[in-house]
Amino acid sequence: MTRILLVRHGEATKGPSIADPELTDLGRQQAGELARTLAPSRPLTLTSSPKTRARQTAQPLADIWQCPVNIESAVTELPSPEDVPLSKRGQWIRALLASDWDTQDERQLRWRMGILNYLLGLEEDTVIFCHFMVINSIVAHIRNDRRTQQFRPDYTSVTELQLTGGGLELIRLGAERDSRIL
Repeated sequence: MTRILLVRHGEATKGPSIADPELTDLGRQQAGELARTLAPSRPLTLTSSPKTRARQTAQPLADIWQCPVNIESAVTELPSPEDVPLSKRGQWIRALLASDWDTQDERQLRWRMGILNYLLGLEEDTVIFCHFMVINSIVAHIRNDRRTQQFRPDYTSVTELQLTGGGLELIRLGAERDSRIL
């Protein structure tokens, strides 16, 4: 049995032209609070999306546990379609949230399968610092639910999974965000 904690990154700088935002002051505070909350448990393997906001969220816990953060591209942010410019990504994401996984293009489906394959291959208990859509894609898979959006994980919320007998089980959803803004 492998325990998997999916952590949504802390609050990041927003803007239609920021491709890889850093954490805001509040986001750094959230990362520190999360680290203090998880610190008393035994150290687990730490993995992060390559995106700056996820790495910055992981670092305070890595500092406390004195362990490295493995960077894993499989848990990076959902890729936009090739023809969607960064300035239109927010609009595209909002439309995506109201749709189903089976209506997405090949790029998004490959991304989703990559996350699933990565998680199914884990052999050690792991904390994964990732993104809103990573968490939603896995929860949808576990629930066998076509809807893209399953819930609105808050910043630094922890969704707990268990890998047993080759399958993923949802133990607990992370805290949900109140606002409609990602």
